[in-house]
Amino acid sequence: MAVRAADTTTDSQEVIMLKFPDFVSPVPYPLRCHPQEREVSRQSEEWLLSMANFSEKQRAKFLTLNAGLLSGMCYIDCTFDELRVCTDFMNFLFTLDDWTDEFDTTGTRGLAECVMNTLYHPHTYHSDTAAHRLTKSFWTRMQETAGPGCQQRLMSTLDTYFQAIMQQAADRGDHNIPELEEYILLRRDTSGCKTGFAFIEYAANIDLPDDVIEHPIIKALSDATNDLVSWANDVLSYNAEQARGDTHNLVCVLMNMNNVDRQEAIEQAGELWRKTLDWFFECRKVVPSWGPEIDRQVALYIQGLEDWIIANAEWSFETERYFGKEGHTVKKTRMVALLPQRVRA
Repeated sequence: MAVRAADTTTDSQEVIMLKFPDFVSPVPYPLRCHPQEREVSRQSEEWLLSMANFSEKQRAKFLTLNAGLLSGMCYIDCTFDELRVCTDFMNFLFTLDDWTDEFDTTGTRGLAECVMNTLYHPHTYHSDTAAHRLTKSFWTRMQETAGPGCQQRLMSTLDTYFQAIMQQAADRGDHNIPELEEYILLRRDTSGCKTGFAFIEYAANIDLPDDVIEHPIIKALSDATNDLVSWANDVLSYNAEQARGDTHNLVCVLMNMNNVDRQEAIEQAGELWRKTLDWFFECRKVVPSWGPEIDRQVALYIQGLEDWIIANAEWSFETERYFGKEGHTVKKTRMVALLPQRVRA
């Protein structure tokens, strides 16, 4: 049942408190951060703001995101210039997420065509849009050192991301809440994590063969990391999302499927997250060998996945995206007051 705090009641309505699982302490990996993160973050924010045509409201919101910190905690052992490309993409990806939240499927399709045409034809495709300018800027710099497999993985996963976002928009328009298995597959694409994992290779200066990336154990590790990031995000962003009527969230899926209230669904989501973390540990023990050089690259890739797991858990309380300026307090208490649903005009 939902936790209610009697001392926070008003004359007319009792405040409902949501209690979150602990997504930080069960993760055994150390939190690391690139030593040049702050300078890179500042430059990257200026870069995006110079081309994104934001309103003052959008600009103010963007400056509370702190995506550069997430990037700096995910991509630690790279050069300044490489981190800058990673951070530019991270800022761009969050901007895409915000843009597509406002679009229907037609608008999202147009955005996707612009971005993908820029990736496939960076020197011949032209569009007088912020999406084109931003994409061309980070992509031409990434291509200077990224391997061909890494480049192809970014293109294919970003294409899949857009396809999934369009399905999400269709579900939103139809007020459709998918079944759990369908949701898990869709969420792995809407999360954008697959694109972020391509940058693990870029930042580590590796280019894994396709048969390694597609090996069942490596894929299981990647999928588990994606789920750990996505589900923690779903739980921690649930309050803000339910207030605006968004149901593309694991908590909503579990409420609908199991006919439970939001607090019980949050607890079930936490149980799924913990089982998935245990599954990651088990898969980590049975990584096969491909020989010294590929094994070196695989170790760096898995290190990148581990960095992603702890970085996302910690960053969720550093950004103002989910809890405003109360992130550190929420991290300690793991409780937040349920927001009222907004009345749509």
